Amino acid sequence: MKKQRKIKSGTGWPARCMGGGGRIIVWIVVAGLLWAGQEGKAEPPSDLTRQRRPVGLAAPVSSLLTPQQEAAALKKEEIELAERIMKEFPNSEEPLVLMGNVMVRHGNTAGGIELWKKVLQSNPRRADVYNGMGWTAMAKGQYEEAIGHWRKAVEIDPQMPGVHNATARALTALGRQTEAIEELKKEIKISPRSSFSYFLLGQQYLQQKDYEKARKSYEKAIDLEPNNTSAHYGLFTVYTRLNQPDKAQQHLASFKKLKAEDMKVLKDRNDAYNDLLEVRKGAAETFVFAGQIYLEQGKLQQTEELLKRATTLDPNNTAPLIRLASMYQTSNRIPEALEIFKKVSEIEPDNLPCFLNIGLLYSQLKRTADAEEAFRKVISLAPKSSDGYRELAQLYLKSDIKLDEAKKLAEQAVKLEPTAANYMALSRACDKNGDTAGAISAAKRAVELEPSNPIYQQIYQMLQKRK
Repeated sequence: MKKQRKIKSGTGWPARCMGGGGRIIVWIVVAGLLWAGQEGKAEPPSDLTRQRRPVGLAAPVSSLLTPQQEAAALKKEEIELAERIMKEFPNSEEPLVLMGNVMVRHGNTAGGIELWKKVLQSNPRRADVYNGMGWTAMAKGQYEEAIGHWRKAVEIDPQMPGVHNATARALTALGRQTEAIEELKKEIKISPRSSFSYFLLGQQYLQQKDYEKARKSYEKAIDLEPNNTSAHYGLFTVYTRLNQPDKAQQHLASFKKLKAEDMKVLKDRNDAYNDLLEVRKGAAETFVFAGQIYLEQGKLQQTEELLKRATTLDPNNTAPLIRLASMYQTSNRIPEALEIFKKVSEIEPDNLPCFLNIGLLYSQLKRTADAEEAFRKVISLAPKSSDGYRELAQLYLKSDIKLDEAKKLAEQAVKLEPTAANYMALSRACDKNGDTAGAISAAKRAVELEPSNPIYQQIYQMLQKRK
């Protein structure tokens, strides 16, 4: 049995649930809205990380093409790309997954599923394939079958984001709300900053008339995403039923304002442009997945071209931007990587890994003040995570500034998460502050936690010689 390759989820459904990934941290988001009383409606996910506001179309492929012609041209380009990759890499399962994705999204569901099944025959550990099959079943209203596929996906990859949300929606459609709530709680453990998960949880509690839990869930959703239109509507409903008209009207006003903004963007669109927008998003995801395939074969030029093409088609999709930035980062194209991560931070101002990378890149460029600002942003976004404290401490130590504060930051990192990396940061901070005993103690603990790390061993031995 082959070992499943660690490929993270892409965007959308079902093709968008599959392929892409690499070393990038990507949080899944589901964009479809569920209004009170509509929890059973099956709408596939179409975006990353959080519920997005409507955006305008990217520049057309050609100003001479109608929306229908451009959509047809993009679909043809996708098919030709998938066919080319299948010919170039005949012994790889990834091109089969890619072609299956494209076929399903283009309406040839049976053909796409046949390719996915072929992949599973050679590698049954493909959680992404089971995820895609779950969404195809969901779209047909085959909720039990969808749940079965998603159960297999999380059995293979327990930390796969988005799957518990999807399972919860299928369970809701079957009237199994208690089970759906448990699935949503599991999703929140995997993606604690998912506004959509808290919104769905609020919907479940609302249907159970547990208004206090519904209120807390909706409020958490809004805390994570203030412009969550649906969560404001949920709170309006909750406060109405709790007979708190002032708060109800407050959230109704927020809902109407946000909804008006949505409609302002959408009013000039017709069905053809809406279809084209979806085709562009799907094509962008195809190019991202294809780029990942080329990247794994060491073909960086093809990877870069495909990722850039994806960003022009779907400029607000951070997946190709993050992958492109990662590729530049590993290729030591630091300024280019930095600019792209900054663009991601504009699209997703609460993207924690993005700001962490920005800080690390600024540090490499010796732009200490900018790096400090980025790491403080990380701390503000996740005050209970040790990453920001550790990296800010490392920055001060590297720059030989604010050494006393660096030690306090390292101590806080260890307090939050007593990992080997955090203890080693504390060891260095103690050493810089003249506390040799503290440095030895922290280094010893790092070695105990990671005894196979040769660098930690070397530092610990060096410190012991100073006794």
